[in-house]
Amino acid sequence: MAPSGSPSAFGPRLPQFLQAAHALVQDDELDTLHKTVTELATERGVLAVREMIDERILFCYTDLNRITLWRTCIRPLFLILTEPRVLRSVILEVHTGTIYNVAFGNNAGRLEVLFNFLINLSKKWQSPLVDENDGPKSQFLELCTAILAKMIDCNPKALSNETVPPIVSRLLESIKTLDKADRGFWSLQATSHLEYIQRRLGLVKEAPQDVTPKSRKPDNATFVMPRDLPGLLSADGPRHDNDFEDITKIRILPTMPEIRSGRTDYRPLCDPFKLHLPGIQGVIDRHFRLLREDMVGQLKESINEELQLLDAPQNGTITKVQNSIRRYSYNVADILDATCTRRCGLEFCLKIQQPPSASKLTRDAREDWWNLSKRLEIGALVCLIEKGTAVFCIVSESTMRPDPVRKSPRKIDENGEVIEKRNLYSNEEFAETDLGVMLRACQPGQSVQRSLVEFPGVLLPSFKPTLSALQQISKTLDLPFIDLLAPMSDGPTKISIPPPLYTTKPDFKFNLRCLTSDDRDLLFSSEDDTNPQELSRALLNALKRGLALIQGPPGTGKSYTGKAIIKVILANKKTARIGPILCVCYTNHALDQLLEHLLHGGVDQIIRIGSRSKSSILQKLNLRKIAKEVDRTKSEKRATWKSGSALGEAEGELKSYLMKLNDSGIAQKTKEHIKANATPFYDSIFGTSEDEWTRVPYKDERAYFLDWVNEGSLLDGPARDIDSLKKGPPAALSQYERHALCTAWRLEVAANLEDEFISLHDDYQEAKKEHDSIVREVDLRVLEEADIIGVTTTGLAKNLDMLRKLSTKVLLCEEAGEVLESHILTALLPSVEHAILIGDHLQLRPQVTNYELSVANPHGKQYALDISLFERLVRPNRPTDLKLPFNTLEIQRRMHPSISNLIRGTVYDSLQDAENVQNYPEVAGMRRRLFWFDHNKPESPPDPNHPTNTSRTNDFEVDMVCALLSHLVRQGVYGRSDIAVLTPYLGQLHKLRERLQCSFEVFVDEKDLDDLREKGLDASPHAHKQTLGSCLRLATVDNFQGEEAKVVVISLVRSNPERQCGFLRTPNRVNVLLSRAKHGMYIFGNSATCGTVEIWSKVVPMMKENGNIGTKLQLQCPRHGDTPIEVSKPDDFVQLSPEGGCSALCTQELDCGHTCRSKCHSAPLHTAVKCLEPCPRTKEQCGHGCPRSCGELCENKCSTVLEGEKLCLPCGHSLISPQCWQVETPDKVECHERLKQSVPGCKHDAMVPCHEGITAKDFSCEAMCGELLLCGHACKSACKTCRTRVEGKFGTEKHGSCTSICGRNYGTCRHTCARKCHPGENCPPCGMPCEVECCHSRCPKTCSEPCTPCTMATCSSACPHSQCTMPCAAPCDWIPCSKRCSRYLSCGHQCPSLCGEVCPVAKYCRVCASEEIKATVVDMFGLRAYRDINLDAEPCIFHYCGYIMIVSSMDGQMNMLDHYKGADDGTIIAITSSPKPFSDNIIKTCPKCKGSLRKVSRYGRIVRGVLLDESIKRFVSWSHTQSMAFEQLLIDEQEQLDHSAEPSQLLALFGEVGNLYINGNPIDQLLAIRDWIREDRQIKHDPYESIIRLYFNMFEYLDRVFKEERAHRRLHDLVEGASRSRVTTEKLAVDSSKIQTRGELLAQTVLFRCYLTVLCDFLRLRSQAAEMHTTVHFNLNKSVQDCEELISLAEETKYVRQEAEGRIFFGKLIAIARQLDHNSVFDGEGVSGSIMTRAKLHLSKAEALVLKYPSTVHIRKELDAVGRMLYNGAFNGEVSADEKRAVCMAISREFMETGHWYTCSQGHPFTVPMEVTRCPECVSRGFAIVFLVID
Repeated sequence: MAPSGSPSAFGPRLPQFLQAAHALVQDDELDTLHKTVTELATERGVLAVREMIDERILFCYTDLNRITLWRTCIRPLFLILTEPRVLRSVILEVHTGTIYNVAFGNNAGRLEVLFNFLINLSKKWQSPLVDENDGPKSQFLELCTAILAKMIDCNPKALSNETVPPIVSRLLESIKTLDKADRGFWSLQATSHLEYIQRRLGLVKEAPQDVTPKSRKPDNATFVMPRDLPGLLSADGPRHDNDFEDITKIRILPTMPEIRSGRTDYRPLCDPFKLHLPGIQGVIDRHFRLLREDMVGQLKESINEELQLLDAPQNGTITKVQNSIRRYSYNVADILDATCTRRCGLEFCLKIQQPPSASKLTRDAREDWWNLSKRLEIGALVCLIEKGTAVFCIVSESTMRPDPVRKSPRKIDENGEVIEKRNLYSNEEFAETDLGVMLRACQPGQSVQRSLVEFPGVLLPSFKPTLSALQQISKTLDLPFIDLLAPMSDGPTKISIPPPLYTTKPDFKFNLRCLTSDDRDLLFSSEDDTNPQELSRALLNALKRGLALIQGPPGTGKSYTGKAIIKVILANKKTARIGPILCVCYTNHALDQLLEHLLHGGVDQIIRIGSRSKSSILQKLNLRKIAKEVDRTKSEKRATWKSGSALGEAEGELKSYLMKLNDSGIAQKTKEHIKANATPFYDSIFGTSEDEWTRVPYKDERAYFLDWVNEGSLLDGPARDIDSLKKGPPAALSQYERHALCTAWRLEVAANLEDEFISLHDDYQEAKKEHDSIVREVDLRVLEEADIIGVTTTGLAKNLDMLRKLSTKVLLCEEAGEVLESHILTALLPSVEHAILIGDHLQLRPQVTNYELSVANPHGKQYALDISLFERLVRPNRPTDLKLPFNTLEIQRRMHPSISNLIRGTVYDSLQDAENVQNYPEVAGMRRRLFWFDHNKPESPPDPNHPTNTSRTNDFEVDMVCALLSHLVRQGVYGRSDIAVLTPYLGQLHKLRERLQCSFEVFVDEKDLDDLREKGLDASPHAHKQTLGSCLRLATVDNFQGEEAKVVVISLVRSNPERQCGFLRTPNRVNVLLSRAKHGMYIFGNSATCGTVEIWSKVVPMMKENGNIGTKLQLQCPRHGDTPIEVSKPDDFVQLSPEGGCSALCTQELDCGHTCRSKCHSAPLHTAVKCLEPCPRTKEQCGHGCPRSCGELCENKCSTVLEGEKLCLPCGHSLISPQCWQVETPDKVECHERLKQSVPGCKHDAMVPCHEGITAKDFSCEAMCGELLLCGHACKSACKTCRTRVEGKFGTEKHGSCTSICGRNYGTCRHTCARKCHPGENCPPCGMPCEVECCHSRCPKTCSEPCTPCTMATCSSACPHSQCTMPCAAPCDWIPCSKRCSRYLSCGHQCPSLCGEVCPVAKYCRVCASEEIKATVVDMFGLRAYRDINLDAEPCIFHYCGYIMIVSSMDGQMNMLDHYKGADDGTIIAITSSPKPFSDNIIKTCPKCKGSLRKVSRYGRIVRGVLLDESIKRFVSWSHTQSMAFEQLLIDEQEQLDHSAEPSQLLALFGEVGNLYINGNPIDQLLAIRDWIREDRQIKHDPYESIIRLYFNMFEYLDRVFKEERAHRRLHDLVEGASRSRVTTEKLAVDSSKIQTRGELLAQTVLFRCYLTVLCDFLRLRSQAAEMHTTVHFNLNKSVQDCEELISLAEETKYVRQEAEGRIFFGKLIAIARQLDHNSVFDGEGVSGSIMTRAKLHLSKAEALVLKYPSTVHIRKELDAVGRMLYNGAFNGEVSADEKRAVCMAISREFMETGHWYTCSQGHPFTVPMEVTRCPECVSRGFAIVFLVID
C-alpha cells in the first residue's frame, strides 16, 4: 500500500477514467468494448485498480466519501466486469483475469480490503446516504457477490485462502438482514453466487462426512458385503495406473495397465449412502464411472483378448468373453507415414492386409465390398495393438473410402500405367487408412507384429464429450438445482419447487396472450391460480416451477405442450431477459422433429448446433453456415490471426519432428549419435573424414548400417552384452552382435526423441485449443441473438465451453425419460434458472450397452444406470427419498379406444380418449381393427456364424407378416408411411427387410440402419418401385418411440417351450409397442410364451374378452363383406385372398368394355387392371388385326409377316418374308446387305450396308489414314479426322500432329528420344538415369545433367604392372597395360580380356562360348571373328552390353596414339601429351550401345578428361542461365512494384504509433516487413508476397550451386594433395575452384539485389505516407557482413563486374538505412559514423573499376544513382526496367551454345565466336584451359 500522502498516478482523474471506460463498454461496437477492456488490463489500467483499492479506500473517512467512491469508481468497474458481452468473450478472458488477479492481491490482501469496505458500506445502505439511483441493497449485494464469485474462479489460490470464508459468511449475514420488501430476485441471485462459492471452497451445510460410504439404518436385518473403493481408498491400493478416487484424474480411454488388470473396476451403487463422496459430488462421480464402464468396459475385454493372441499366437483363438463387444481385426503390414493437419490433428497412415473376404475379389468388387461393409468409416474407434501396447485412435477424414454413387475413374500416367491413390480397395493385398492418434504414437521401423482392432458402431464423440463434461463439472460443481438433484439425507420427501429466478423480479408476470383464442391479454405469475379449464395445468405449473416435470403418456401431445411453453416464454423474453432458450434432445431425429414443429408453429430465430441433421428445412439454420456469413470485428480478426499464426508455427514444428520419425530420419539421428559417442564405430561404418570432407554417399544411412552388419563374421560363441560391445574393436563384432548394437543405438535415439515429441504435441494441442476457442467468438455472438438453440446432449457436451458462456436461462428437454441422467447433468448450464423436462418414465428407458448395468437385469438393479433423471425425480427408488411434484397429460389423441384400452388397463389408469379417435375408420380389408394372431411355431435357433447370432428370428412370423402387408397394400387405401412393421429384435428386422424390399419401398429408421451396420449387415439404402407406390416403415420397438402409424403390424418373434419372453418382459417396452397404432394393430406371437410376464398376463385376457385373439386371422373382402375369409398360414392369403379381396372373380366391366377376369379386389386396384383380351381393332388399309392385348396401345405400322413372299427393293436386292408395312412402302425400307466399296478421295476399302453408301453426306471412313508425313512417320489418325467431307464430297486434307514416338538417337548416350514426334524442334535433354559409374558410386542424375565428379582419392585403374595415382574423377596418369589378363574365369579357363580390366562372365570364354559369340567379328580392320583371334597377342575389350573388340581396333577408334606413345607391337609405353580441354565435343562411347566407357580403365585418361570437361561446361552454362533467369524475374517484380497502386490502408500503417524492428539476416528483415504489413487484416493484398517468394527460390538455388561446386573443389584439393606428397607428377594447371566460384558469385549477387529491391520499395511507400509515426529500427550488422563477404570473394577471384556491383550494393544499403531510420545500428554505432566513410570508399573503388574495365560500363548509371542517394539523399533517377532488361540480355549471350571455350589468365571461363578471344569479365586474352601438364 502507498504511504499516507504519497502522490497517486491518477489522482482526481481516477473517477473520470473508470466512468469513461464504463461508458465505452456500453457502446454497441464490439471493437470499442474489446479495446476498452484490453486497455484496463494494461499497466495503466492495472494501476487504476491498485490505486482505487490501495489508496482511495484507505482515505475514505466518512460515509459520504465511501458512497461517493462506490458510485464513481467501484461500481463502474464492477459493471464493466459483469457486462454480459465481456463475460462471454473468449478474447477478453485473459484480460479480465488480469484485472481480477490484481484486485485479489498478494495473499488476498486487496480482496480483504475491498470486501470489508463493501460489507461495511452495506450496513449503511439506507436513506439519506443512498438514493433511488443507487438501487436497493439487494442489488448492491448481488453485484458484489457476482464479482467475488468470478474473482475466485480466476484465482485458484482463493480456494485455500483463509481470508475468503469469513467474507462469504459476512455477506450471507448481510443478505439475511434484508427487509422482507427487499427480498426477491436480487437477493436470490446473491444467495446463488455465495452458495456456488461455498461449493468451490468445499463448504457444506451439513456436518462433514467421512470418505467411507455410510448406509442409513435398515428397517430389516441385512448382510452387507464390504465394497472395494476406488484408488487409494481401496484396502488393497489402486487397481492400476488409471484408478483414482478423483474422476478428474481418470483418463477416459483405458491405459495398458488398466486393460491388463485382473481386478474388477469400482462400480458405484445407486444408493447415495453407499457412495464414497457426499451430495452432488457423489452423483457426478457415480454417473461418470458407470457411463465410462458402459462404453469402455467391454472395449477392455476385447483388447485383452487380442493381446492374448499376440502374446501366444500358437494357442490359436482365445475364448471370447460372453457379451463382449463385436470387433474386426486387421493385420498391420506397415506404418507408411505420420503427419499433422490442422483439421484432423496428428495422423498415422497404416497399411493393413485386406480382410480374407475382400482380398480374393477384383478391384471393382472389392470397392463395392468396402462400401457395403461400412468398415473403417470416418470417426470409428479403433485400437492399434502390438505386444504389450495398445493405442486408441479414430479413423481420420483423410481415409479414402469408395463412393457408393459415383465410381472413381482410374487415372493413367504418360506410360499408360494406372495411377492408384491410397485407399481401402485398390490393392488386392493391402488397404490403407489414416488414423488420428488419440493417445500416443508407435516408433516406426520396428519389425513387430501389429494388429488394428475396429469396434463397429462405437464412436468416440458419442461418449467422450459427456465424460469430459462430467469431469469439468466435478471441478466447479456449478450446477443449478443442486438441492433437488442431490437433497440432504434427512430432508423431506416432498417439497414445493421454487419458481424460476427470473420470474421473481418485481412486478413480473407472464402474458399468456399467445395462447388465448380471442387474442386478449392474460397475465399469470407464480402466485396466481388461473382456471385450469381454460389452460393446461401442466403448462401453468411448468411456468411457475424452476424445475418443471411433465409426464406425457403416448399420444397426449408432449411436443404440442413443449411448443406452447416455448411460445409463452418467447413472448415474454424481453421482459424476463432470459437469453436464448436451449432445446435439448437425445437423438438428432428427435431434435429435428422438435425444431421443425417450432418452425411450423411460427417460431423463428432458430439455430441448430451439429452437422448430423437430416432435415432439409434446417440446413440454412445450422450454426456453422450462419457463422460463416457473419463479419468479424477488428479485434476478432486480430486475435484469430495471432492464434492462427501460433497454431501454424506449432503445426510446422510438429510436422518437422514427424519427418524425423521415418526410417531414414531415425537412421540419420542414429548416425549423429554414433559420431558423437562412438567415433571408432562411426569410422568403421561410414568411413573416415579428412579435412572436413567426407566421401559422397550414393546410398542412404540405412544401407551403410546394413552393409556393416553383413560384413561381420558368423557368431561362434555366446553373444556379449551391449556395454562390452561398445568398448570392443568394431571389426571383431559378429553379425549378430552388430545387429544388436545397432538396435541399442536406435532405441537410445528414440528415447531421446520422446520428450521432444511430447512437448511439441502438448504445445500443438494448446495452440489448437486456443485457436478454436477464439474462432468460436463469432459463434457466441450468433447464438446470443437466437431465440431457440437446438442441440443434442452429445453436441452440448462437445460444445460445453462455448455454451457455458451464454446467458441462457431456460432449458427444455423432450423425451427426458429416454435420456441418461449424465446427459441431463451436462445440459444443466450454470446460467439455467428454468429447466423443463418432458417425458414419460413408463415408456422406453435410456439405452445402455452393458446389460449388467441395466435395471432390467436383477444384478444390475444395484447400479440402475438406465434410470433417467426424470424417473428418479418422479419415482424415487425408496419411499424415504425426495419425490418432486409433476404433471401428467391425460388426454390421448392418437389411438382408437379399443387400442388405448390395452395401456389404460395396464399402465395409465387415468388416461382419457379425445373425441376424434372415436370416429376412426375401420382397417381396409380386415374384419377387426385389433387382433392377436396366436401361434406355436417355434423361433429359429441362433446361427453362430451369423452377425446377429445374439438376436432372435421367427421365419413363420416373417412369412405371415409379409403376406398380411401385401393384403393391406392391395386395398389401395394406405399411402406413404401409413403402415408400420415393428419387432423387438434386430435379426427379425433384417429378415423382414430382405423379404419386403423386393416388393415395396421400405423405409428403415437411421438408428436401425446404424444398428444393422454395427452387426455387419448390409444396411445400404434400397429403393424398389411398386405399382401402388406403397411405402412401409420398418423399425425395432426401441427406435419407434415418439412415432405413430395408421396401421401397425407387430412380430413378437419369441416362441419357445421355456416361455422366455426376452426383450418384451420389460413393461416400458411393451407400453411403447402397444401404443403406436392409430386405426388398427395386428400382433403375431405366441401368447403362451408372453403370458408369463405380468403386463402380458393382463393384455392377453383383455384381448380374449373381446374376441381379438385366435389362431385364425379374419380378412374382409371390400366388395363381398359377408364372405368369411380366415387365414392361418401364409399360403391361405394366396388361396383365399389372392388380389386383396375374396377368391371369387371380379366380373365387373373394365373401361374397354371387357369383363375383368381377375380375382375380387378393391376399387382402386380395379382401375389399375390392364385388360389382357386380344385387341379387337383392325388396320384400315390392310385389314390385318392388332397383335397386341386390349390394354396396350395399337402399333403405328402393321407388323404382320407375309411368309414366303419376296420383296424387290429399289436397290436391286430382295427381302424374304417382309412385314406388311414394308410391302406397302418399299421405298422406306433400309437394305442391310453389306457391300465392299472403295471410298473416293482416300481409296480405302470399307464394308458398308447398302442403304448407307459411301456417298452419303454423313459417311465417315473409319480406316487408319496411313499418309506419310513430313517427319517420315505414317499418320496413325482415323481417315475421317484427316479428310473433311462437304456435302458428301471430300474437301481439304489436314493431318494433325504426328502421334508417333520421335525415336531419334542422342549423341552423348545410348538412349533415344521418347517424346512424341516434334519436327523442327530439338529433342529435349535426355531424362533417363545416367549410366556413368565408377567403382565407388553411380551418378544419380539424368543423362542431360552434368555429372558430379567422384571425390574418392583412389582410382580403380590398376594392374600388377602399373597403378594410377590420380583421384578417381581425374584423367588417369598410368601406362595402360597391354598384356592378357592372367586370372581365370569361373569355367576354369584364362580370362580373354586385358590386364587391369574387369573380367567378363564365363559365357564369353573363347573355349566355352556359344557358336554365335565365337562368330562375332571383333577385328574391325581385318574382319576376323572371335574364334580366330590369338588372345595372348591380342586380348579383347569387353563392354557390359556384350560388345567385344580386340584392343588394337578399339585403340584405333579411341585415337590412343594422340595421347600415348606406342611401341611397334602396339604396346603403350609412355604419355605423350596432356588432354586438350574443350577440344573434343564428342564423348567417346561404346560403338554398339552408345553406353559410357567410364569403367574401362584403359581409356580412363581420354574418357574421364572429356567427362570432366563436359561437367564443367554444363555447370558454367547452367549457373549462368539460371542467374540470368532470376535477374529477369527480379526485373519483372520490380516493375510490378513500381506501377502498383498502393491502397490507402497500407499507407495509413505508417501513421500508426508503434515500432518496426528490422533485424537479423536479410531474409529475417524481409519477413519482418511482410509480417508488419499483414498484422492489419484489412490489407487484402501483400505487395511483397511474390518477391519474397522469389527470394526464397533464389536462396534455394544458391544452396544448390554451393553443393555442386563443393565436389569440384574437393577434386582439385585431392590432385594438389597428391602433387605435394609427390604421389603423382601431374597437377591441375588451372584452379577449377575459380571456374566454379562464378556460379556462387552470380547467385549471391542476384540474391542481394532482390533484398535491396524490397528495401527500396518499402522506403518509397514510407515516403508516400501522409503521416509517419511508426519508428523503424534497422540493424545493419548481418546485411553489411554479407555484402562485404560478396565483395571480398569477387575481389579475390578477379571478377571485377561482381566486385563493382557489391561495392554499389554497400553504398545503396547504407543510404536506405539512413533514410529509413537515422538511428540505425551497425556495431553499436549509428549510420552517420565510420560506416558512412566506408560506404563512400566503396563507391570510389567501384568508380575506378568502371573506368578501367569496359565490361562494367553497364552499371555506370546505377553507380551514379547510388552516389546521389548516399551524398544527397535523393532516391530518384534509378535505372529503368527496360534498360535493365537490355543489359541482362547482353550478358546472357556471353555463354553461347555455339563457339569455342576459353579461359583467361585469371581463370575465368567464357565462350565466344572464334574471332574474339577476350574475357568478358576482365578483358584478359583467352587461352584454352589446360588441366594436366607434365612436370
